[in-house]
Amino acid sequence: MGNTDLSPYKEMLESFQEKRQLLLAESDRQHAPGLPLKFLRQQAHFTTPASNYDMALKAVEKGSAAAAKILDKFSISLAELSETLEVPVSTLEAELETEPHSPFVMIDSEDAQALREDVILRGRENAIKVFREGNWGPTLRFYRPSGLQLDFCLDDLVTVLTQAGRDLPPDQYPVDGVVWPKAEQPEEIAFVCEVLEGIEEKLGLEKNRIKLEFLVESGWAVAQLPLLAKAAMPRLAGIIFGIADYSADIGLPTIHNNHPVCDWARAAIVNMAGTIGVPAIDNMTVDYPVADSRLSDGENHLFIKKRIKHVFDDARHGEQLGMDGKWVGHPLQLFAVRLAYRLALPEEEIRAETDKILSYTQAVANEQGATIIEGIMSDRATDRHARNKLRKAIALGLLDGKKGAELGLITEQELKELG
Repeated sequence: MGNTDLSPYKEMLESFQEKRQLLLAESDRQHAPGLPLKFLRQQAHFTTPASNYDMALKAVEKGSAAAAKILDKFSISLAELSETLEVPVSTLEAELETEPHSPFVMIDSEDAQALREDVILRGRENAIKVFREGNWGPTLRFYRPSGLQLDFCLDDLVTVLTQAGRDLPPDQYPVDGVVWPKAEQPEEIAFVCEVLEGIEEKLGLEKNRIKLEFLVESGWAVAQLPLLAKAAMPRLAGIIFGIADYSADIGLPTIHNNHPVCDWARAAIVNMAGTIGVPAIDNMTVDYPVADSRLSDGENHLFIKKRIKHVFDDARHGEQLGMDGKWVGHPLQLFAVRLAYRLALPEEEIRAETDKILSYTQAVANEQGATIIEGIMSDRATDRHARNKLRKAIALGLLDGKKGAELGLITEQELKELG
């Protein structure tokens, strides 16, 4: 072997090591550091208007519990729905019998309520009451204030976020985060983060305790995505696509879920969210599965079944593009979207990904940097892909947390947080 004495290069190496550490630190700032595992559980965002207290409370406490009753009301059997969706009856039954709480509920003081002073004030009061008194269970608790263009956006934010935590100890603060609408400029996102930090200081909360997700609802927002995301770090917990405002902003002829330009915007969101390690959330399907008074019972039976398939297909489409969840506004939509994301990680795929990790771990122990598993090349990149998928499976309750800890997918602290 040749001479490996590097002492003549010591000063040079030390200088470059310092620069390397700076680069690593900058790279770390581009990711969501320590995003709690529960924030990977965003497969459905149930949005409900703050102006209607009973509706908001029902969204929080009932979730998809009404889905079976609605199906029964319109005589839609599980066997019939199984044929329509091409999903086994047993899978439909499992989804109906699972935890009814939505993974995520957003109390909405923006587009979902009228721009009238009495409605705005009532919406704030309702939001505070629901955050403080609702039986939220495992649901992520989010609030959407008015956007930057509306004069009362700051009053929305400060009133609801401070009064929701009034006289409560920091560990019982009842709001997980804010959804910021119509984001366009990084300076705007930095401003929102500054407001949230001020609220945290006043309430004695840990810095970045109140998470932030923003809506991409314009062509400019898509163009600005990296800057918007960077401005939200390290508070960012998700990026959401708003298809109606986006379609209006860039002048699309229709609001069409599968429009190629909308899929291009989704791809940009998936790329950005995946890069920094937060969920990408798809838009709401605007066609609700509700009865049409102009139709007969038999026609409504077919109509509602068609609407369920519509939201289910939209959810599957988004999931195949890399979306981690989807907005919903009705119990049957919540049921269909959660079903779609359950199917995205079937038991057999979870087992296969687990086997890949075990096989690759053994290959590394045998001093192999890459190997072939069932005829497919496996290396650090494929192992990372499998681990990311299975972290999501743990967050969604599809893989046992203890097994995940054994595989090194989650930490012991995360296992404790899972309960």
